[in-house]
Amino acid sequence: MTTPQDPYSNPPGWTDPYSDLTNISGDDPLPPMEPPTTPPAQPPGSPLLTGLIIGLLLVALSVAVFQLLKNDDDPTAVGETTTTAEGTETTTTDGDATTTTSDDSSTTTTPPIADPYPPVEPAIPVEKQKMITDGMRINDNDIPDIVFGTGAETAIGRLVASFGDPTVDNGWQVSTGAFGVCAGDLERVVIFGTYAAVVTKPGGQEIYNGYRQDLTYAEDITHEAAKLETLSGLKVGDTVEQLLEIYSGETVSFSVDPKLGDVYLIEGSSSGNLLLWGPVQGENPSDRIIGIYAPDVCNR
Repeated sequence: MTTPQDPYSNPPGWTDPYSDLTNISGDDPLPPMEPPTTPPAQPPGSPLLTGLIIGLLLVALSVAVFQLLKNDDDPTAVGETTTTAEGTETTTTDGDATTTTSDDSSTTTTPPIADPYPPVEPAIPVEKQKMITDGMRINDNDIPDIVFGTGAETAIGRLVASFGDPTVDNGWQVSTGAFGVCAGDLERVVIFGTYAAVVTKPGGQEIYNGYRQDLTYAEDITHEAAKLETLSGLKVGDTVEQLLEIYSGETVSFSVDPKLGDVYLIEGSSSGNLLLWGPVQGENPSDRIIGIYAPDVCNR
């Protein structure tokens, strides 16, 4: 056997640490390895921590579901817009009427309930009722005149006793100016055949405050109220010629009203005040008087 040589010139006494492996061939078994070991197990988790995590997940899920359901019913949810007008509103009450005013100066009035007017006896024959500038003259010493400012319960009640129930009662409404009441004020127009009694409500008190006698208000001009005439004797249906004869001592003129068309006007010859007026077919002597109106409420 030859003495192993130190290829690195180590000092005497050196031994080859791999001498035992010199005879290992490809057919020799491998030297034994260290036995495999099982890695240490992870420490068990805390049940309290696990429960807390699950609880938080459930809460988050509940909130998400609630928000989803709320968005389906809430008009203010994303995708829908609810607009509220800015400003404030003030509500006031005048008698039974309610008026709401917003800060943009717009006003809305809710009319009050209109109860029927009961009859006030006795009945007054039509020939004793005479239309005058400020109401109705009653040619009966026992019954006072029905002038503007008379309580509506009395004034309209006497008309109900004389002509029966109204053919039309418009109830309380906001005036458009069609019956001479200032636009925006409360009015109630109670019509008996051809005669329209105008009721207003200043300060919450219902008063008789105007009239218009007009052939166009009645489908049947045989209604008893169609026989009403002025104190001087003018009736609807009379001619322009008769009008000029009856009021020869006053100033009679003709004009065009933007709503009514041709109209006549009777003014006091000395005072110049408007006494009566109304629609007319024209200015020819044979043209007919269609209506007899008191001066408008809004112009008095």
